[in-house]
Amino acid sequence: MSDIMKNLEKLIEDNTDKLIKLEDWIATQNHIPNNIHRNVLIRYLKVRDYDLEETKKLIDGNVKFRIKNKYLFTNRDVDSEDFRKLLTSIHFARFPKLSKEGYAIESIRTANQNASNFSLKEALKLTIISHDTHALIGPNNNGIIQIYDASEFTFKHFIKVVSSIQAAINYTQYGSGLTYVQPKQIHFLCCSSFISKIILMLKPFFSKEIVDGLHCHRSGFEKLHKFIDKECLPIEYGGTNGTFEEHMENTLRNLQNNRDYINNDENFFLIS
Repeated sequence: MSDIMKNLEKLIEDNTDKLIKLEDWIATQNHIPNNIHRNVLIRYLKVRDYDLEETKKLIDGNVKFRIKNKYLFTNRDVDSEDFRKLLTSIHFARFPKLSKEGYAIESIRTANQNASNFSLKEALKLTIISHDTHALIGPNNNGIIQIYDASEFTFKHFIKVVSSIQAAINYTQYGSGLTYVQPKQIHFLCCSSFISKIILMLKPFFSKEIVDGLHCHRSGFEKLHKFIDKECLPIEYGGTNGTFEEHMENTLRNLQNNRDYINNDENFFLIS
């Protein structure tokens, strides 16, 4: 077992009393599943600085948001035709090494300039699937860095994003205080005028923390390396830690291995 996973187990052990109280409270809630794994519960607690009452509010808000916006949180089979098509249009990877601050790092990029199979809703859904999977199996982290690589982003991609902008707004609202995933930095690579316009549309829905951590890079990786060490990044981003393709294969393998967990909506919300 890695030191990072041992750290997660120690967090759980050190907070057993709070976890028991949290589980007792959950048992009284008709819309919250009783079987939320402690690996997930400890992340909720950590985000709220182990304050039990604030953690209850976060879990309640998370579950209610999932119920209200089910289109982002259901039909999540990574073996489905929708996802197979999506992965011809985008690449997605969670990089294995945490940043020096202890942040997880993930990247989503347009695979090519053909936007015919691109779907913003499915792409956002894929990132949530990854977050839910890694909350169960991933190491303890202090937040997440998201990299959006728009090197192959075209006007046709832009039109599809604008036509689904409500999904992006909902995703932004979710990430701005309704989840155990804490966005610490968001980096846009190859930040064109199209990307700038999308950011402008979404900015009113960003939390202050997200706005403060938002960075646009028009070309090169020098500025990115000021925030993220090269040893944490793949060679495609001027790093030294493997290739994007290797990390994507490992990420998709993790999603596949936890497919049954993700596909069972009752692991995440209940409708009474």
